[in-house]
Amino acid sequence: MDIVPLDFAAEPGRAAGYHALAADAMAPGPRMPAHLFRLVAERGWRAMPAENWLAVDDDRVVGGVTVHLPDRDNTHLALIRFLQVDPGHRRRGVGGALLSHVAERARAHDRSTMLVEVAEGGPGEAFVRAKGAREVATQARRVLDLSTFDVPEREIPGYRLEFLRGRTPDPQIADMAALLEIMNDAPLDDLPVDEERWTAADVAALEDAWTSIHQDVFTVVARAGDGSAAAFTRLFADTREPAGWARQTDTAVRRDHRGRGLGLWVKEANTAWLKRARPDLTRVITWNAVSNGPMVAINERLGYRLLDVWHEWELRA
Repeated sequence: MDIVPLDFAAEPGRAAGYHALAADAMAPGPRMPAHLFRLVAERGWRAMPAENWLAVDDDRVVGGVTVHLPDRDNTHLALIRFLQVDPGHRRRGVGGALLSHVAERARAHDRSTMLVEVAEGGPGEAFVRAKGAREVATQARRVLDLSTFDVPEREIPGYRLEFLRGRTPDPQIADMAALLEIMNDAPLDDLPVDEERWTAADVAALEDAWTSIHQDVFTVVARAGDGSAAAFTRLFADTREPAGWARQTDTAVRRDHRGRGLGLWVKEANTAWLKRARPDLTRVITWNAVSNGPMVAINERLGYRLLDVWHEWELRA
């Protein structure tokens, strides 16, 4: 068995083999289409250096690993995004060889810490425990059945809603950068991560990828009476291979506007909009830190139900 780098553009056959291993890594959640998998593997949603390495046995892809290397914030980290082994080759040292290789690459890039997320009770958990990893955070996935979602429209005095489909218009990009920075307030448990900063250019770069990976993006912003952005939320759906799924991602409320129900309000409005605009969708999946009580309460009030639990693990490089 050899550990070799993967070039997605030059080696489509091996890329397809890696995708076949990783596409269902989040089961029973949504399967990851090839176009989205390639984006995440090659650069991540927020573009950063990445490396992809394959375990190849007799020219067959039997395992693969993707590592992201943040180049601005959190430059002490190596983020393992995928670590997959063909079921028929497990317990043969393939996963261990891939992890050792990533550790070597992390050290080569002066990274002291590796992070990897695995499902509770799955084979990945036993694997990272055996490698001496330390659990540092816990997240739960919840799913909303859109057929049961029916919330009447309502207002919150002193605020209005703004609906954006697709890219953020240029006049609002600075507001979006400020809203994304509020995500730094989310609970981190014991994760060894620093705050992420956003500029208007960062927002534009993030959104550049949406068209190429066929994402239909729904954003609702709550604005105060003076026009300032007070809260936002965002939903994603694939336009080519949705398989009935949408993904609830960021939701944030500015500190000086909390306690007024804005988080629930923007999520209600955006989910109702998504349901009207995309009748092909049947489910929405979301992630929350288990320690994020307020957001978990909002999601459960909307009708989200627990799917499974995942843990983030820290390993020294």
